[in-house]
Amino acid sequence: MDWIDSAPESVRQAMLDAQAGERRETLVVDTTRGSVLHAWARAGGRRESLLRTYVASVLVTYVPLAIATMLGPLPWLPSPSGDPRLTFLTDWNVAFMLLVSFPAMMMFIVTDQRELASALRRVQLDGVMVLSREKASQVVAAWSPRWPVINAAGYAIGAALGAVISYVNFQTFSNPTVGYWIASDSRLVLPGYVFLACVFVFYALIPVVVFRTLAVSLFLRDAVAHASLRMMPFHPDRCGGLRPVGRLGLRSQWLLTILGLNIVTLGLLVWYLEMHGSVEVMPIAAAVAYLIIGPAVFVAPLLPFRNGMLRTKAELMAEVSERLRIELQRLRKQLPAGVITKEDEELIERLRKIGTIIDQLPVWPFDANTLKGVVTAYAVPIGAGVYPAINFILEHLR
Repeated sequence: MDWIDSAPESVRQAMLDAQAGERRETLVVDTTRGSVLHAWARAGGRRESLLRTYVASVLVTYVPLAIATMLGPLPWLPSPSGDPRLTFLTDWNVAFMLLVSFPAMMMFIVTDQRELASALRRVQLDGVMVLSREKASQVVAAWSPRWPVINAAGYAIGAALGAVISYVNFQTFSNPTVGYWIASDSRLVLPGYVFLACVFVFYALIPVVVFRTLAVSLFLRDAVAHASLRMMPFHPDRCGGLRPVGRLGLRSQWLLTILGLNIVTLGLLVWYLEMHGSVEVMPIAAAVAYLIIGPAVFVAPLLPFRNGMLRTKAELMAEVSERLRIELQRLRKQLPAGVITKEDEELIERLRKIGTIIDQLPVWPFDANTLKGVVTAYAVPIGAGVYPAINFILEHLR
């Protein structure tokens, strides 16, 4: 069991809970095998730290870029000559990308294992999601060898995407008509090369996030297929006890919101520099992708539980309906003799109330407050992008 000693703290804690006999906690998964970022985050047995991750993200991107700009030939702030048109300290797109979006992706990745393990542990300790040890072992055995492949594929595709986007940026911003701070006289200056490296690592993380999010959704579907969902009608979370799982979708939505705001800053950059051609299509394509992918990012991890909740609700309703049918048939036979007792009436009434309670069971693992948070997060980039979108349309109508 050497792998347990090297596993993340969330996995080790789940194993300790299971060994201590904490109800039915038997499904324990480690999604971090083969992931460089997770290995770095817990190096030396440390717990994943959001502050340390943020500081490291800024130190490897924005700080070197600022130093390179200070050593480069172009000014930090706008100069009287107006060259370059957009300087480093006035570049809101790069600032948001490297001080907000990139650290947010880093923090999302290094803590996703902990959040997943915590959600699964909570619903199992509450007895809402129940797996036998045999079925839990089947799920773990099927998925353990897949995570290294999934992580390796995410990093490989990320490296390819980062290289392509870096090349596109090189071709775009070295154009002398652009007036951007990374190039002068159609040639990249020192900060330009550091900028391309930052673009590379930024876009290289996006496939890692996508691959792991999709893989977690598929893993949850497999886990729910092997599990028994025992929803609690009067659970305080108003989600039948499954709100911890619903928060996984909300977490993904907030990350997408941050990336959506980065699309807005990119659109503002293209509009301000009056860039034309294929470059001005980039923020438009990204915005369309956001509108389509936004709802899917929230729903994807929750669909497996919705299907399980619908199945459980249908099974419970079928059981009550069958019992009610049997009782009604029995009473029908007694009607000619008029032998209907008060106990019979009370039994029918109890079955009707049970049916009403089952009918009110939720079919999504989130409540109204969670849904409001998702809608708000989804709408923020859309609202921020309205002004530049209107300006773009009006300029092309003139």
